[in-house]
Amino acid sequence: MKPVTNSYARADFAIAILIAAILFVGFVLYTVQPVSASMQLWFLLLPIVIIIGSLPLLFEIISSLSRGHFGVDIIALVAIIFSLSTGETIAGAIVLLMLSGGDSLEHFAQRRARSSIERLLQRAPTIAHLHRRQEIVDVPVSEIRAGDILIVKPGEIIPLDGTIIEGMSIIDESVITGEPLPRDVLAGSQIVSGTTNGAGLIKFQASDSYEKSVFAGILRLTSQAEAQKAPIIHLADTYSVFFTAITFAIACFAWIISPKLATAVLVVATPCPLILAAPIAFIAGMGRAARKGIIVKHGGVFETLVKAKAFFFDKTGTLTFGIPSVEKVIVLSSSSEGKKDLTEKQIIRDAASLEQFSTHVLAQGVVTLAKELGISLMTPDNIQETVGGGIIGTIDGRQYAIGKLSFIASFGIAMPQLAQLEKPGKPAVYIACDGKLIGQLIFSDKVRANAPEVLKRISDADVETILITGDAQERAAEVSKALGFTGVRANCLPSDKVAWVQEFELRNKPVAMIGDGVNDAPALAAASVGIALGSHGATAATDVADAVIIVDDISKVADLVDISRRTMRIARQSMVAGMILSLIAMVAAFLGFIPPVQGAILQEVIDVLVIFNALRAL
Repeated sequence: MKPVTNSYARADFAIAILIAAILFVGFVLYTVQPVSASMQLWFLLLPIVIIIGSLPLLFEIISSLSRGHFGVDIIALVAIIFSLSTGETIAGAIVLLMLSGGDSLEHFAQRRARSSIERLLQRAPTIAHLHRRQEIVDVPVSEIRAGDILIVKPGEIIPLDGTIIEGMSIIDESVITGEPLPRDVLAGSQIVSGTTNGAGLIKFQASDSYEKSVFAGILRLTSQAEAQKAPIIHLADTYSVFFTAITFAIACFAWIISPKLATAVLVVATPCPLILAAPIAFIAGMGRAARKGIIVKHGGVFETLVKAKAFFFDKTGTLTFGIPSVEKVIVLSSSSEGKKDLTEKQIIRDAASLEQFSTHVLAQGVVTLAKELGISLMTPDNIQETVGGGIIGTIDGRQYAIGKLSFIASFGIAMPQLAQLEKPGKPAVYIACDGKLIGQLIFSDKVRANAPEVLKRISDADVETILITGDAQERAAEVSKALGFTGVRANCLPSDKVAWVQEFELRNKPVAMIGDGVNDAPALAAASVGIALGSHGATAATDVADAVIIVDDISKVADLVDISRRTMRIARQSMVAGMILSLIAMVAAFLGFIPPVQGAILQEVIDVLVIFNALRAL
């Protein structure tokens, strides 16, 4: 595929405008005074403008041929050369106008091209709080070395990998691991760059320089994956050899009879239907996708997505909501009312009344459940929270404690035999009242209800759907089976995800990767098509993805597949119809019924028909 650059886009647009202006001026001059010095000057300038305007096309064709790439643009160039050599300059000008105009439309369709990796680099931590000689100094992360002591304030990004030497906190590692559940850390805990510090101030010792950190490694991996991504092949190029061979064969026979006859054949054969059909259909498809909350960055998404043989889905935040919620409430002590459902609500009420004053992500899940059930919360007194442990407070004169099991046990509360222990990916918190354990709340990251339907809509006989996640094998297998995936890859680091994508690509199985976090960015860049869920705003994933779903709805993935299939079907119909009409026109030109200028105009009529058909993709 030709590289889409600003210089090419500006040149094509400028040439199209210039040629259109020149032709308009010529039309006005001919209408006012057909025989004049101004008209003669116009006829002298027109070939010069055509030659200059054709130079970018010539350089592009030479560059493409040097890379072993053959495209239909060569027919247009030969048609322009023949038009100039036979004195049919107006026909040549019309050909150049439609060719440059078609390229401008293609560049417009690709204006939302994949964002630069520089945007991802801008999100990398740049400053670290260095603890030096009893003072804290802000220095660039590039100056930090192994053994340096750093401070991370609540809410800040951890700049380097290291080991905590002082303080307790909760670390949000979702951008690296993809898991929504935070990790409690204290002195001796290992932390990695790119993760977010929670409520506590921590001091840690850097284990190495920033260049060797986990986050920097992900950035490098993403850049490498982007650079190694296979180029998209123009849809038109699949027909180019066939169409070019027929065109030149007819033109050669016409040349034997008359050079002007050959010019007429080449002019009506100008491959504008091939050049215009796909970009117009892609623009229409991009508009249709946008109305459904999907931003398609370039038309190649449609071409490639219909060829995908494997759909890789990240789990957390993609198939799930990415936010832990209460899955189950277990009563460990009966209430005075003796009603289990009421007792569960009491436990939720008491737990949420305390948790509403906590910043822990699990606390938010408890409060959300209480709101969903319409439970009125109370205001506790004497609230004290232990970072990474739990929270205590007094409600109606009764002492409550809620948090992890070790936190509850630290108050000397007896631990009865629990009916349900914590499972991987399903943490729990416990609530005690006046020294007695009364309840257990099990959390999980809920799977989206419409996820199974999405898999059914995109599935085909030769299409694989694979869950690829950093989750443990047990949890990954559970989700995979419930949703109906054909395969599962668990315990995957960002590099593992890229490796799996590349393995499928090497087996000639184009991959569509669907994800939402920094840890998915390398795989999104490596896949034939990267689709990011961007409902929470711009992220590393949305930067490198080819398409971004801006609404919180996984079904849009299936919608994008449907739109791609329809867009490509219409694009192919437009191309085939355009080629058939062009072939008929070539035969008519060969028989002498269509002179060059009229042939150029006829070709534009064919172009209009192709454009109107391609717009059906809207």
